[in-house]
Amino acid sequence: MLASPEQKLLFILYYLKVYPTFDVLAASFGLPRSKACEHAHRLARALERTLRTRGVLPARAIDSLAQMQAVFAEVPVLLLDATERPFHRAQAAVDRAADYSGKKKDYP
Repeated sequence: MLASPEQKLLFILYYLKVYPTFDVLAASFGLPRSKACEHAHRLARALERTLRTRGVLPARAIDSLAQMQAVFAEVPVLLLDATERPFHRAQAAVDRAADYSGKKKDYP
């Protein structure tokens, strides 16, 4: 069980870093799956409140290049990692032509 504050912190940091399934999380910490789920949600909210109270909660959204430059003004080198997002293509054949990039086999 998660008896000490240190165990609770390790639990939530592990969950947020690795994002294991609740089955894996439960097995890793010797908990039932339902308790792993409950602890993850409760401790994530507690961590967020604590970081906000201490004034160190990371920004969740940056709306402009100017805002990004202000936030990272002290950082000498900034590397960005992008995640691909699904693109929903049109179902009608006439509309699909506008989305076609030429990189893949054309639709029949």
